[in-house]
Amino acid sequence: MLDQPGVFTYRDAVAIIQLVPFTIYLGFAFALCFRHGFRRSEGWIILVTFSTLRVLAASFQLASINDPTNSVYGGALICQGIGLAPLTLLNFALFVRVNKFVNTIHQKIFSAISLLAIAGIVLAIYGGIESANSPTLATNDLLKASVILFVASYLAFVCIFLIFLRQWHIIPSGEQKLLLCFAYCAPFMVVRFLFSILGTYVESLRSQFGVLTGDVTVFLCMAVLEEIIVVALFVYTGMRLERLPPALRNGAKPRDSREVIELGSRE
Repeated sequence: MLDQPGVFTYRDAVAIIQLVPFTIYLGFAFALCFRHGFRRSEGWIILVTFSTLRVLAASFQLASINDPTNSVYGGALICQGIGLAPLTLLNFALFVRVNKFVNTIHQKIFSAISLLAIAGIVLAIYGGIESANSPTLATNDLLKASVILFVASYLAFVCIFLIFLRQWHIIPSGEQKLLLCFAYCAPFMVVRFLFSILGTYVESLRSQFGVLTGDVTVFLCMAVLEEIIVVALFVYTGMRLERLPPALRNGAKPRDSREVIELGSRE
């Protein structure tokens, strides 16, 4: 059930909890892009996208206080839904950079993961529009498919993480914090995905796990706080990274493990 129009509710307070940190993160995201590069292949620009989506989602929720229309609720639902894609793709910033040192994963693998997430975004947008036009904001097959694609993208990153973990000894010590960041984020990501899966696929739990109509405390504790923590870890890690050595910029790759170690020692 949607909140009563014209009244500031618990859900609106959660929107403020979401709005404040992601506005700050948006500033950090631009700082990271200036430091490490704005190119999509570097991954940090995705942090700008995700932070913007969360700011918009919270803004739509607050706008619904005085303008409780389908278009406003639809905007909130879509921005919350498609945010899972850039949240997942934040790992590009970690793994693309690690791959510059070990040169293990072909760029086509990263492109395929990106396409999975983009397909999920398209389905989430159309599914969100369809849901917004429903009297009960019910889920639908498009939203279900989008969640599957987002989960598949994340599982692909888990596989890449395990591959890099086996090469830990040749990754420069200054870059190992990238893999640690992924590991620290993993439990929070699992909870965040669990929130989406339960709300989308388990009909008996939809009343508790809906973004706009579910239990607000569940949404706060299983989605909002997880995202805030995950992005905080990404920002912290990114700000601690040195600029890439010139030999590894613009797509250059180290020729062998000795060069990797040498480049890492210069950081």
